[in-house]
Amino acid sequence: LKVSPVGRVSFIAEGRIRSGSKTRTRRITLGTHPALSVTQARELATQKLSLMQQGIDPVEAQRQAQEHEQSLSQSLGDIFDAFLRARDHKPKTRVDYINTVKLVFGDWLDQPIRDISRRAVQERFLQIKDERGEASANKSMRILSAIMNYAKAEDVGSERLITENPCQVLIERRIIRRLPKRDRYLTDTEIDTLIHFQRNVMDWPDGRKHGVSKHGIHYVMLLMTTGLRRAEGIVLMCEDVDFGRQLFTVRDTKNGTDHVIPMSTSVEWTLKRQKELVGDTPWVFPAAIGDSHMTEPRSQLTRIKAATGLDFSFHDLRRTFATHAQAQGMDYELIRRALNHQSGGGITSQYIITQVETLRPVFQAVADGYHTYH
Repeated sequence: LKVSPVGRVSFIAEGRIRSGSKTRTRRITLGTHPALSVTQARELATQKLSLMQQGIDPVEAQRQAQEHEQSLSQSLGDIFDAFLRARDHKPKTRVDYINTVKLVFGDWLDQPIRDISRRAVQERFLQIKDERGEASANKSMRILSAIMNYAKAEDVGSERLITENPCQVLIERRIIRRLPKRDRYLTDTEIDTLIHFQRNVMDWPDGRKHGVSKHGIHYVMLLMTTGLRRAEGIVLMCEDVDFGRQLFTVRDTKNGTDHVIPMSTSVEWTLKRQKELVGDTPWVFPAAIGDSHMTEPRSQLTRIKAATGLDFSFHDLRRTFATHAQAQGMDYELIRRALNHQSGGGITSQYIITQVETLRPVFQAVADGYHTYH
């Protein structure tokens, strides 16, 4: 018992910690009187001295227990940061994940991930669905589920950080469901309408203000005549367009490869008109402001749809290319490679090298077909 000059009474436990041939003394302050009674102090002292007899330092054991508890209290934000560091996401995907998590799970970021319950996930899904729609709710929960699966693999000592993914409740209760796949593509008549607008209507000096720019219509036509994904067309660089060899290269596509595309007559026409339009710039579709490429062409798509009376998405143009290539009698395997789809053919496909010229007939057949429709 230690009594200070001002009368403060403290209980002390002191003993020796034996570890092999070595021993050392450890003194521990258990607490003060009267907050801690004599009986309580004796019980605590017995526990500490018992640990010392086993060669365990009570102070170190307490520190480790606190660290363990702190590790088990990692927040959703902590795990999300670790998830982003561990995954090799493309910059656009990374930004999309960050924006989505901050927007719909921002109030959970400081919450221990262990405290996010199945009920909370279910209620948040229904809230997002009501406020933003089912597609946004499904997307948000796919991202959260991926973060939770990452947390499941996190070991804290001999214990798992979480033992189940709370997003699983949405599947078990059949609350979440897949949205029907879109199969929209432009018909012959719709293609005729779009080409007619570009070639004959767009520049009529009759005072109509449709707001469609040459950049916008060239971008849409490039996607429809090549099957490129929206993001792939945006980042196309002038140095990767080779008019001499009549081909161009899209770098670092969705499946991680460079995609070389032969120019059909329609694609060549579009890229040459766009080159005349942009002049000396590194990007085929430069941004209106700054030195980067065009970022979001949705406003142009909206104006084109309003001017033509058509209703389609950028990805519908990719399906249009594939559908009309098939209608022109092109082989499925060539169409798949023209779209730069990852192969599902196993090891054999790794030994097949696609030559650009073997794909040229696919792109030219689509261009010829579009011309016939028009």
